[in-house]
Amino acid sequence: MTPFSVIFDIDGVVVDSEQLHFDVLAALLPDHTRGVSASQLIGLSLEETLLKIGIDTGQHGDLTRRIVAAYQAALGPRYLRPDIGALVHGLSARGIPFGFVSTAPRDICLANLATLALPQTPPLVAGDDLTRTKPWPDPYLAMLTRLDVTAEQTIVVEDTDLGIQAATAAGIRQVYGWPHALSDGERYTQAHAVIRTLGDIPPFNAILTASTLS
Repeated sequence: MTPFSVIFDIDGVVVDSEQLHFDVLAALLPDHTRGVSASQLIGLSLEETLLKIGIDTGQHGDLTRRIVAAYQAALGPRYLRPDIGALVHGLSARGIPFGFVSTAPRDICLANLATLALPQTPPLVAGDDLTRTKPWPDPYLAMLTRLDVTAEQTIVVEDTDLGIQAATAAGIRQVYGWPHALSDGERYTQAHAVIRTLGDIPPFNAILTASTLS
């Protein structure tokens, strides 16, 4: 059996994109985002975000298409969080199972993952793939099944309390919180530990060290 497997959140973990998401919303919906901060929307799906800022569900379809297009146009490798690219490529080279779980629509997830420049699309459970997403455990349970791994052997990296709650509810104990500039509202009380860098997780440190030396 593989010694460990990894499931990553995407927004805020793979890409430092939470502010970018908000900037796109603010440009398209200035009246609805006035008085709202980016940190208030962290961890919410796009549908939940639109509802929270007062957009009627009848407008969601067209707005979602416009938001996704604007986000994709602005995104680039400069938004990758430190060492995430080296770590993911290191996992791939070693045959260590990994996948990604997000509340975002699949189109946005794929755009974010494209910044990693992987040779093929990795396993992904997006926000529109399931009826229930975070904080429910469903997306993590689905990814454990897809990777054919156990909760006991799996490491999760999340940036939100909602994500940590979902992973923990799926029976995963090694759930790490990785804060960023907009994480002031997160408490990480359910996290196994809070890290400053990916290298703070021992199995990751070994991979990143080898990547630096190669």
